[in-house]
Amino acid sequence: MMDPVLSVSYATIAAFFEASEGNHRNAVYVSCSCGYRRESGCGDFLFIPGHDCRPILLPLSDAESFLGRAVDRTECACTMSSRCFIRLYSRWLELATGSARDCPIQQILHLMNRPPDHKGTMP
Repeated sequence: MMDPVLSVSYATIAAFFEASEGNHRNAVYVSCSCGYRRESGCGDFLFIPGHDCRPILLPLSDAESFLGRAVDRTECACTMSSRCFIRLYSRWLELATGSARDCPIQQILHLMNRPPDHKGTMP
């Protein structure tokens, strides 16, 4: 189920907070610096590996709406650029995304937040 104000599902929010032990400060703040076409909802995001090491992404705008306050990047476990994130997960992104032309982060967010009956298996 999607909240009309948020761009991610409740399942994604639950997975994020489970992996971050209930504290967004345990996540990595990722500043968007990629060279892909800017889409609606693009921007910085929080990232934490899930129990299976797959990335769990929470757009900053959603994190701030959900938390009811601004997220200070200096409070997070560390900060990295989106280019660094893409390099870190390059092989996984290759397997999980359908297009090398479109932003892999947006593709992952789309895959993570599809309704369960349409969700394919991600690598």
